[in-house]
Amino acid sequence: MLLTEAQLGVAVLSSQLGRYDIVMLALAWIEVNKQNEDFRKLGQAELINKALNDVVANVATHEKIEELRKKMKKETNHEVTAAADRARM
Repeated sequence: MLLTEAQLGVAVLSSQLGRYDIVMLALAWIEVNKQNEDFRKLGQAELINKALNDVVANVATHEKIEELRKKMKKETNHEVTAAADRARM
């Protein structure tokens, strides 16, 4: 559920996280989800709004972001290894 601008403002002000932390989490959340179909189809304003909503709703956490980063890194390593194997053939 997306919050209205006023609801989001209240949620940010009442959050235990600081405003800077909320913004940094939202940016990191966008980074790790940029290939996700739900994120790719959004415009910039909608993308930022969705990411902020996910942070406020505790969907985007430091732990979840780190988990996704590790997964991305593992997938990238597998792709590089597979490409190197194909190049050797």
